[in-house]
Amino acid sequence: MAKQQDLNSRDTTSRIMMVAGEASGDLHGGALAEALFALDRNLEIVGFGGGAMREAGVDIRYDIEQLGIVGLIEVLYHFNEILAAYQKALTLLTDQVQVLVLIDFPDFNLRLAKAAKGLGIPVVYYVSPQIWAWRSGRIKMIAERVDRMLVILPFEEKIYRQAEVPCEFVGHPLLDEFEKKGLERKEKTTRPISTPPTLALLPGSRKREVSVLLPLMLAGTERLVRDFPGLQILIPAAPSLPEDFISDLVASSPLPVKILKGGVYEAFSASDLALVASGTATLQGALAGTPMVVIYKISWISYWIARVLVQVKSMSLANIIADAPFIPELIQSEVTPIRIAQELTRLLKDDTAREAMRRELHTVAGRLGQAGASQRAAQAVLRVRDGGLEDNEALSLAQEISA
Repeated sequence: MAKQQDLNSRDTTSRIMMVAGEASGDLHGGALAEALFALDRNLEIVGFGGGAMREAGVDIRYDIEQLGIVGLIEVLYHFNEILAAYQKALTLLTDQVQVLVLIDFPDFNLRLAKAAKGLGIPVVYYVSPQIWAWRSGRIKMIAERVDRMLVILPFEEKIYRQAEVPCEFVGHPLLDEFEKKGLERKEKTTRPISTPPTLALLPGSRKREVSVLLPLMLAGTERLVRDFPGLQILIPAAPSLPEDFISDLVASSPLPVKILKGGVYEAFSASDLALVASGTATLQGALAGTPMVVIYKISWISYWIARVLVQVKSMSLANIIADAPFIPELIQSEVTPIRIAQELTRLLKDDTAREAMRRELHTVAGRLGQAGASQRAAQAVLRVRDGGLEDNEALSLAQEISA
């Protein structure tokens, strides 16, 4: 809380507005805010976010808990909340903002970017919309509304440069978090899983998503107890979820569940295997080197619309970066207790398969760049505030990161 209190004592010379809409964006936004304050203590950062950004010292004007929505159709049920949030963002944007920093959350943020451009406020976009997966036509909109794109996946930079969008590959901020925690990747299995195994369940960070997936995860895991007596379960509860939300969902389960507040890496590191909702957590698991099974389930209408539009074969980022489906994915009707139990049992019993997956996870982690993404992103934001960065300089920086 000390950082939040420091806001009142700063001799503010510039104001940055930062907007995240989901837990992963809040995590990246918090790390970016820390790096910005380290570079310029006279900054004021205001915006939309959650606990990570607030702890870093951002003056949060709208808590993003209401905005954690997944699926195209699901958005319609929350239209009023989204509209109210957007109106609040527009009002905040007109209050002496010098740079707008947008973090993922594209449908909301690209509209806000248009408003910022109309006001003459430069826009930095951190964590690109997944134009390589679907709705690639948005790149024209991005070119019109975004002054600099900061990408965190290695293959994204080429896409933007071909479209003549000013862009820098800064590396993945998860590397900073992993390094900060002083954690190490699991390079090899120290023992066959003959003693009671530990399983991590990561059902996501949005209430609707967790309420659908966690009961299925628990039901599937309960089927393992006969083959693996003494099975231990760890569930990291996302900070974006209400207190006791996870504990209420697991109350009726006979499994020995330990709930960790946050603690994603701790859960991965302490577990032999993980069952993960598709999303950022698959990359966190890759950094930890923990073998996993990925599940993905949304409304059927949203899913079929997405299947028409989506241009990638895999749902998990780790598989996409590897350009090969080495992590098993259960999608939609496959997300059943029986199928979950089958995939988990196979990996728990097959030491060779787990080791092969660990090697692939290590490769994926290596492709995420080098630690220092938040600092590089912060430097780019301040360069835009101070008048920009020549494109050849940005290219040189990106080449250093990728080397």
